[in-house]
Amino acid sequence: MANAQQAYRLDTFPMYEPGRARSSQSDMRVVRGGANAQPKVNILVEIAKMAAIVLVVVAALCFARIALTNATVSTMIESDALSAQISEARSTGTSLEMEQSTLSNTAAINSAAKRLGMTAPYEVGTIALSPDVVATDANGSLSLSGTVKNVVGTQE
Repeated sequence: MANAQQAYRLDTFPMYEPGRARSSQSDMRVVRGGANAQPKVNILVEIAKMAAIVLVVVAALCFARIALTNATVSTMIESDALSAQISEARSTGTSLEMEQSTLSNTAAINSAAKRLGMTAPYEVGTIALSPDVVATDANGSLSLSGTVKNVVGTQE
């Protein structure tokens, strides 16, 4: 306990004695300039940095605009080509419809037949054909064994 009381007394430590001269080194240092002690920045450097940033942003926007314009022109060219193909397909379809209606008209058929020297038949006859003896297998190829079997079946 005695040591603790001695530690709280200021006269125990010579450097803290009141009135005693302190050493040449002080614990505090004075910096001139006060609140404006920050290093000065050259304003031209800052303006150049800002101008460079603005130029980069403007360049990026210009490249984006060029890319969008290019995509728009490509899309318009493809659209025009597709429109031309659609128009051509419609006109071809219309002409085919007209040709089909002309060719299926009985009057047109009769006039074409008369130009070729054809006339209507006097009588109509039918021919009854016997079933074909040629046989095919599951692959669609001719089958010799099936054909022989059909020939034998028709002769009986």
